[in-house]
This record gives sequence, C-alpha cells and structure tokens, in this order.
Amino acid sequence: MRKNFVILFALFCLTFRAFCADAEYKLVRVETLTNAVRVRLPLTDVTGKVRVKEKTVDGFGIPVAPSKVSLGRKHYLEWQIGYDTPDAKDITDVPEIKFTRKGETKYGHELSKIIFEAVRLGLISTNDLLHEIEALKKIRPAEFEESQPVQVEVSTNSSADGFQSVVQRLPQFTKTTPHGSVQIQLKQKQRAVGYQAMVYVCIPMTDVLLPDGTPRPPAKAKSKETVLYEFNSANAGFLLDIVQAFGKASQQHNEDIQKILAKILESAR
Repeated sequence: MRKNFVILFALFCLTFRAFCADAEYKLVRVETLTNAVRVRLPLTDVTGKVRVKEKTVDGFGIPVAPSKVSLGRKHYLEWQIGYDTPDAKDITDVPEIKFTRKGETKYGHELSKIIFEAVRLGLISTNDLLHEIEALKKIRPAEFEESQPVQVEVSTNSSADGFQSVVQRLPQFTKTTPHGSVQIQLKQKQRAVGYQAMVYVCIPMTDVLLPDGTPRPPAKAKSKETVLYEFNSANAGFLLDIVQAFGKASQQHNEDIQKILAKILESAR
C-alpha cells in the first residue's frame, strides 16, 4: 500500500512539474538590457497569444504549423499584445502603472512594461509620450475600428440542395513599417454580443533571435521553442505605432492607453 502511494506521489510530482514547465513556456517575458528591451515569445503555442503565420497578399496571413514548416522570410509572428492585467503579481506587472476601469483595478502589463523600460533607457522620450497623448485625444469616435460596419453579402442564388451563400466582411486596419506591421482586427466577443477590436503586432521571423541572442536561421520549430525580439534605438518608433493602433481600436483602449502613458510620465519625472 505504502509502495503504491509513493509511486502515485512520484507520478503526480512529475506531472505537476511538466505542467508548470509547459505553463512557463507559454508566458511572454520582458527583460531590460543595457540598451534594449527584450521580449521572449513562445513559438509553438498555436492556441495562445502568439502564432506563426505565412504572409498573404490580403494581409490577413495564413496560420502554419511551426513544427512542420521551415520558418523563414515569408513567415511572421502574430502577437496579440496586451497592456494591462488585474493580477498585481503577474510576471510583467508594472507597479508604477495602476488605474481603474469600471471599478476594477488594472496594472501595467506587456506593452506598458516595454514602454516604461524604453523610456527609462532613453529609447523613447517623455516628449514622444506627450505627443502621443495629444494625438490620442484628437481621434474622433467615428474613426475607431470598433465603429466600422461589418458588411454581409448574401448571394441571390441558392445551391441545388437549398443552401445559400453568405459572406461576412470584417474591416481590418494595418500599418506597415520597416520593422513589421501592426493590425487592428474586429473579433466577435466571447462573453457578450457584438464585436471587439483586437491589436496584433506582426514581427518578421527574420527579426527574431535565438535564446543566445543570435539571429534565428530558417528552420522548423522545436518543441516548446521560444524566440526573442528586441526593441532598441533603431526600432523604438515601432512601439509608438502600437500605441497608435490601440488609440484607434476603440474608445476604451484609447482611454486606457492615455492613462498608462500619463502614469509612465509621472514615474519619469
């Protein structure tokens, strides 16, 4: 009996350790270097916030199985970047950034931490943030992505079995830069009726690094592989493009980003 208990306990420990390792691998980590802000992203978590896609003419991209395709120049990482979290103990939490939305306390997260550290390193100036805040205030409600209509086209002809073709067209905003692109896509809300605007950062596979900091060569992804991306003096402007995307995505995102930038300014003074 005791022997069986020991075996079961050992199996439980191994399973728990594997679960923790898998959960840790999926986390987006932000590290501050001497002259750059480094982000670690999971490469094979196809159901998570980071997915590998192949470039297409329409700009939407096609998801690929990273472990079965040699990832190179025609591929990119689509990162659904966040900027806040309700968890004060999150690994990318920024205690200096704290605000309230609809009665719930939020803390800076991912994008907020990257910008916070970029300002501290001098990659982005406080004047840049002041300029962005003023620009965000000038965006009119009709310009928000969430305000754009969803178009539905219904075919006038029915197939022989009685089915009718219906095509739904969702608007997408994209800003292409030398360092990648930022997309605002409308997605159906998971726990409510309607659509919500989501912001995605698209990073070329040619710009990601291996854990040792060297460029990742074209190759299939290994199991639970992670890659790095660095924001430095050469591409710091890309962060402001992401800020602008959130500002145009929705009224709520616009207001949140203004609060976050204001908090970063307070901490920088």
